[in-house]
Amino acid sequence: MLKRTLLFLAIVMIAGTYLSAQITTSSINGSVVDPSTGEALVGASIVATHTPSGTKYSTTSSKKGGFTINDMRVGGPYKVVVTFVGFETVTFDDVILKLAEPFLLDVPMKKREGILETVIISTTKRNPIFNSHRTGAVTNLGRSQIERMPSIFRSVNDLTRAAPQSNGASIAGGNYRQNNFTIDGADFNNSFGIGTNLPAGGSPISLDAIDEISVNISPFDIRQSGFIGSAINAVTRSGTNNFSGSVYKYSRTERQQGGRVNKTTFIRNPFHFLQWGFSVGGPIIKNKLFFFFNYETENQPQQVQTRFAATSAAPFGSTSDIARPTADELNAISDYLSTTYGYETGPFDHYSTQIQRTKYL
Repeated sequence: MLKRTLLFLAIVMIAGTYLSAQITTSSINGSVVDPSTGEALVGASIVATHTPSGTKYSTTSSKKGGFTINDMRVGGPYKVVVTFVGFETVTFDDVILKLAEPFLLDVPMKKREGILETVIISTTKRNPIFNSHRTGAVTNLGRSQIERMPSIFRSVNDLTRAAPQSNGASIAGGNYRQNNFTIDGADFNNSFGIGTNLPAGGSPISLDAIDEISVNISPFDIRQSGFIGSAINAVTRSGTNNFSGSVYKYSRTERQQGGRVNKTTFIRNPFHFLQWGFSVGGPIIKNKLFFFFNYETENQPQQVQTRFAATSAAPFGSTSDIARPTADELNAISDYLSTTYGYETGPFDHYSTQIQRTKYL
């Protein structure tokens, strides 16, 4: 009885771990049939090659002609070759796989007319929007879409607005803190709850390091759980058989903002935002082992301080019924915390509001 109980608990724990996971790969589903007879072809060979890296995935069709290839790299293009004895070889070029979205590939195969002759049919296959393998409302953004989308803050939140159900970071009517945001399956939610939905008040990873991102609204998929608004999954880039790199720089100042409302002009608070970085990737062992590195740093605009310690010249706060503490009072509190608990409070005014962020992958 004790052994059965322990086994049951172990299964529950493993299942719970599995349910909380997020999808970081894609897949191909389909069937192989003889269109002349409608008969399923059992044992057909399906080989999908990720063209940029040379990675190969293979399987064979089952007794009903169906096949599934799981845990495939997102993106592409893929070259899919289907072969069966006595039938012409069928090749699909430029197959693009999306994150957390199975690609439907039904393969009709014609009988070979010549015994020694091999006929290869090349074609481009598009994944139909409506098919039985889709798992709910999902918006996918690949590398090409990420590079083309305008972004002021270069944050992941600038990408999720592409989902029709989004209102900024709030998606499908939920609060932005109810989204579940993962990178390569790791949790990157703002658990502390102050600020935005992303930790540290900004994007935890450079947009240049993201290969694809998906916004799942209502997936009926057991692998996605733990959210109310949406599940936002991102996967990072990997190296390929070709060496590639990029260098970028973004800057913004107060001169790119307006200084007048109707006929009223005002002084724009000076600030300077600067972000720069670089990426490099390539093969270590061709078709087997790759590397990718990204580095990015940025400085957030310095905030204008509006609250200071009270003085004889300014004894009140924003209004006459609000009194701020004096500099002597604040210094006394700071000294007490330092001598009693060893806690350094830092300055209470005239401090630097400069924020420096550095990210590398």
